[in-house]
Amino acid sequence: MEVSYRDLLYRIDHMPRFRTTEEIEPAHGFIGQDRARRAIEQALEIREKGFNVFVVGLPGTGRRSFVNSYLRQVAANLPTPKDWVYVYNFSNPAEPEAISLEPGRGKIFKQDMQQLADEVMEALEKIFESDEYARRKSELEDEYLQKKTQLWEELKQKAAELGFAVQLTPTGVVTIPVHDGKPITPEAFETLPEEVRQTFNENGRKLKLIVEGTLYKSRRLDREYREKLMALDKDAALFTIGTMFEELKNQYESNPHIVRYLSNVQNDILENLAQLRSGEDEVRNAFKKRYSVNLIVDNSAVVGAPVVFERNPTYANLAGKVEYYSKGGMLFTDFTMIKAGAFHRANGGFLILEAENVLRYPYAWEYVKRCLMTEQIIIENLETALGLSSIVSLKPQPIPLNVKVFLISSPRLYYLLQLYDEDAEKLFRIKSEFDWEMELNRESIQKYLGFISSTCCRLNVPHLERQAVEKIMWYSSRIAGDRGKLSMRLGEISSLVREACNIAMKNGSNTVRKWDVDEAIKRREERVNLLQTKYDEHIKSRDLMIETRGSRVGQINGLTVIDLKDHSFGVPVKITAKVHLGEGGLIDIQREVDLSGNIHNKAVLTIEGFFRERYSRHVRLGLTATLSFEQVYSVVEGDSASVAEVLALISAITNVPLRQDIAVTGSMNQHGEVQPVGGVTEKVEGFYRACKLQGLTGTQGVVIPKANLKNLLLKDEVLESIKKGEFHIWTIEHIDEAIELLTGKKAGRVTKDGNFEKGSVNYLVVQALKKAGKIEKRKGAKKRKKNP
Repeated sequence: MEVSYRDLLYRIDHMPRFRTTEEIEPAHGFIGQDRARRAIEQALEIREKGFNVFVVGLPGTGRRSFVNSYLRQVAANLPTPKDWVYVYNFSNPAEPEAISLEPGRGKIFKQDMQQLADEVMEALEKIFESDEYARRKSELEDEYLQKKTQLWEELKQKAAELGFAVQLTPTGVVTIPVHDGKPITPEAFETLPEEVRQTFNENGRKLKLIVEGTLYKSRRLDREYREKLMALDKDAALFTIGTMFEELKNQYESNPHIVRYLSNVQNDILENLAQLRSGEDEVRNAFKKRYSVNLIVDNSAVVGAPVVFERNPTYANLAGKVEYYSKGGMLFTDFTMIKAGAFHRANGGFLILEAENVLRYPYAWEYVKRCLMTEQIIIENLETALGLSSIVSLKPQPIPLNVKVFLISSPRLYYLLQLYDEDAEKLFRIKSEFDWEMELNRESIQKYLGFISSTCCRLNVPHLERQAVEKIMWYSSRIAGDRGKLSMRLGEISSLVREACNIAMKNGSNTVRKWDVDEAIKRREERVNLLQTKYDEHIKSRDLMIETRGSRVGQINGLTVIDLKDHSFGVPVKITAKVHLGEGGLIDIQREVDLSGNIHNKAVLTIEGFFRERYSRHVRLGLTATLSFEQVYSVVEGDSASVAEVLALISAITNVPLRQDIAVTGSMNQHGEVQPVGGVTEKVEGFYRACKLQGLTGTQGVVIPKANLKNLLLKDEVLESIKKGEFHIWTIEHIDEAIELLTGKKAGRVTKDGNFEKGSVNYLVVQALKKAGKIEKRKGAKKRKKNP
């Protein structure tokens, strides 16, 4: 049945009255994704582990923008999470301590510690230079010297009583025998009487014990002096800095971790007073660094909960890292070199990731799963985690994790993860699926108008006139591939609106007209249709041997679609069929040379089934047929050419020519019923271009399945040609309709006697098969006579 021009017009029945979209209330938020929004709402209500969200949808459906915008609205009403800092761990420096503070307090605490360190260093320098400290130290030294002098005087007295003199040397204590009031030399000692020498030896042994006792007491005095001096230093330091620490502890008394840390800092200062008193800037700077604070999560500027969209989810960007600095050819690090990752910034809120990017980077997906399973953020460099580094590194304390992860994914990647990674299902129990289209009804039209109006307001560009809006709607339905649908690829619609507005502004117009939208669509197509123009050139020059006039036996124009992601267009393809005597069967040349996809292979087998079901009841199939897609050198996939293939085969069998001014598309089942196919709009326009390039005759057109009529959204040029009668569209529901249209003969029904109507195409098929069978029998008989 031929389709009239009116039946091909795009109509919007529920469009409200308005002159421009300025009169339309702008839409707030996103439209048409209620299913996805409800899934996200459910996920936000469940705080238990594992209820993270897979956001699934086709590119251009607004997945990223919707999730980002919606979560920010939700997050604005949630509590702001705590700040996190890393500080020096005095008990184990290799494991820096993680401390949480109220939001905004981390920055203040870092400043307080920096100020405290400066004040402490300055105060220590002053206290040890004060007169009071000098006086107390002098008194301690005098007391020590007095006790030391008394100790040595007692030693000398005891030595004199035993007949010895005592001298202190750098190497120790030396005892010298004294005889008749004079020290004697070793030579003189040997000349003394035996009794005197024995007395000296006896007294010498006693003196040795006395000297050892004195040395022990001296060392004890030294130790006591040092302890008292250290106590003096600590008392002096504590007297000065104690109040500083107490004031700071009072400010953070609600945080026991901070109070404990401040006590540790104070004790460390008192234990290292000797080094701090050295006066060396390098030493002091080292201690200032030790007492500094590494603020890795600062939520002082965050309103509500954080929403982090990590667009480059490498392992380090997710986990954070420990950096190093080089000094003297060696690598060094400390707790101040710890850097935060996306999980730290999103902790207490929401983290948005793109599944494809996460899977692209090594071990990033594994780290995401580990964090969600353990509910901890562990900072560990990748080379350390894999055991590939021999460099000594830090092991920062883990930070508790409380985050909801939203993983944006294409449907294909989602199902692959569900199939091959069981952890994906456990950790992402909520699926928020974005629709790529919406029903064209009163409610959706109002929402779409609101979206267009809000786009104009947001971009501060001219509003669209009514006819321009209708053209935008037409383009949206064309993308959706259905007159009763609107596309949800709102990013592309918004881009088209912006381009049309730009054209209008260049032309000095205050509103966007239909012409501006037409021009925007034309320019958009020109940017991406280079390959299409090359195909058109080949058709015009007859390098692609497409015929759009006359009739041919065993030859028909099929239609195919070339999809380049950013542009799809239809191209006619010549399908030929040849038959010869044989065992009976269908040879698909594409399949024989492995240039046929699985779906096309199925279509060929379906065609065989159709021929056997329709004609084998009347006669044995004694012909072998071959099918070929001429000048096609890539893989043929799909079943949309099965109607055209059947027509070519019937034409080759019956020797009835087929019209070349008509192209055919449509799938077919074994009963001959025609099924809908994809890309019907592109296919019709593709054959129209071929006919136009070779000259329109007024008889040309395309046969499509009747079920595909709702998918036709043709360009104005094609519609105008149909209106003038230069081009035609026919719809069919059964193969017989196509047979009659392309041959000009009756297809032929089965009569009461079980045969097809005489003179019909189906009748001619049966007769040709019978004739082939007779010829085959005669050949068989001749062979038997030759070889009895």
